[in-house]
Amino acid sequence: MSICKYNSHSTKKAWFSVILRSYKALLFLSLVSCINSISSQCPLDNAIIYQTNDHSIRFDSLAAYAAPILWFSPDEPELFNEQGNVTLPVPLPFDYISNTPIVYYKVKEVYTPLSKKEYKSSQNSINLSQVLRFEVEYYFYYEAEQGAGSHPHDIEAALFQIQVHKGHPCLDKTYALEVKRVVARAHGLYWFDNILNVDAQTRFPMTILVEEGKHGNCTDKNGDGLYTPGYDVNEKPNDTWGIRDIISTGDLFTGGFQSWMVKERIPSSAVFPPDQKINTPAKKIPANRIKRTTESTTYQIRSFPNLPEEYHDRKLFKMIRSKKPIKWPRVHHKVKANQLTKIEKKDVLRNKLGFALTQNLHSELSVPLLFVKHFKAPTTGGWFYHRFYTNELNFHNENKFPISSFGHQIRHSMSASRWLDSYVGFGYEILSGLDSNPDPFQREYQESVFVTEIGLKIRINITVTPLKFLKILGTDYWGLSMGWRNRGFNEFGSGSFVLTFGAGAF
Repeated sequence: MSICKYNSHSTKKAWFSVILRSYKALLFLSLVSCINSISSQCPLDNAIIYQTNDHSIRFDSLAAYAAPILWFSPDEPELFNEQGNVTLPVPLPFDYISNTPIVYYKVKEVYTPLSKKEYKSSQNSINLSQVLRFEVEYYFYYEAEQGAGSHPHDIEAALFQIQVHKGHPCLDKTYALEVKRVVARAHGLYWFDNILNVDAQTRFPMTILVEEGKHGNCTDKNGDGLYTPGYDVNEKPNDTWGIRDIISTGDLFTGGFQSWMVKERIPSSAVFPPDQKINTPAKKIPANRIKRTTESTTYQIRSFPNLPEEYHDRKLFKMIRSKKPIKWPRVHHKVKANQLTKIEKKDVLRNKLGFALTQNLHSELSVPLLFVKHFKAPTTGGWFYHRFYTNELNFHNENKFPISSFGHQIRHSMSASRWLDSYVGFGYEILSGLDSNPDPFQREYQESVFVTEIGLKIRINITVTPLKFLKILGTDYWGLSMGWRNRGFNEFGSGSFVLTFGAGAF
């Protein structure tokens, strides 16, 4: 059967119209999203952790005001000592010992509209009159990670992005610090990060759920001890790791999070920050769901220490060197207020591109829908992206002449990180070949056909395998995809099986 059967003028017109309408709809949704994101409003009362008329604030005070509650699984190994007291997290091996849990911090990034000459830096404080935003990251050290793939030393982190408001008409004092975003790290991958964009239902101090044995961190917006996807974590919800207290068994079970993976938290397994008075009106401090009592465990907050030269544990050295910047804070100068949204959602190139080879060694390339930025699919929480490819078809026309093609699809995947995932796509192919015209000078043709595709992906995170050296190519993921690519609207026979192997989240 000739593929030319599908290339009538009316058919081309139909698929072109479908694609054009789809592009218009996606463009409209992206514009609405941008308009909503830049709308101005008063700072959220519940997210203001500090107000003052003094422009200077010390780093240790900043760390205390934003410090989270840590809530462990009651079955966390070595959580309780012989006296029944909570011991985690513990001090770093080269730091001085403590009878109480220890949390470290860095004031990592500071964003100022001033130039390098105008900005007056300090070793242990911030001048709020000169700053638009800053980031505080907390670090939690454990002597070992338990379960499958266990290893000595484990340092986990949670990042708080804090906005500085100055002289705002909605505020009681000159300066106010508002938490805008919390990034709870999980297993060292951008896609796994549990990210909460703070809203009116967020309660502070922020509660961080700690994964049993593996110590991945997850935001708990309302402090109820449960993880609710899309609520406790509201950015890239299909990719976020959540909290999986069963992962130390070594079994993956499913590609995505399931509610039964979280063990119930009990009050005695929560560790509280120092009970420092928050300098805001009492009406603006929502009650936390976990009640602090006189018996509750409180941790100490310490500045992240430098690794002594005489300490020679190579694995711990690598871990500490990865917690950048080494010399903090890192100051970003001449930052405009309208750049802050872009700053808070920054990601890197390796999270945007994918490349693969098909079973007949033809290439395929994945690019974000907005080319330099990902586009989240409305309602589904998945992702739209472009897929470009070349191919030589596995079937021939009536006279056995080969057909080559260049294709473009818009695809949708439910996630960018699940080890087992599905995808669907639609687009077009430009076909080039020969037809049955008896005139040898008129046998070449080029036609366009509508294309649909559906398939499965299997992804492997190579950072936990002997193949981790392949990260040099710019991605943490490698995998396979298997799908069926159909050409035309009505016939199923003009399709082909597609097997690809390559790198990238998409």
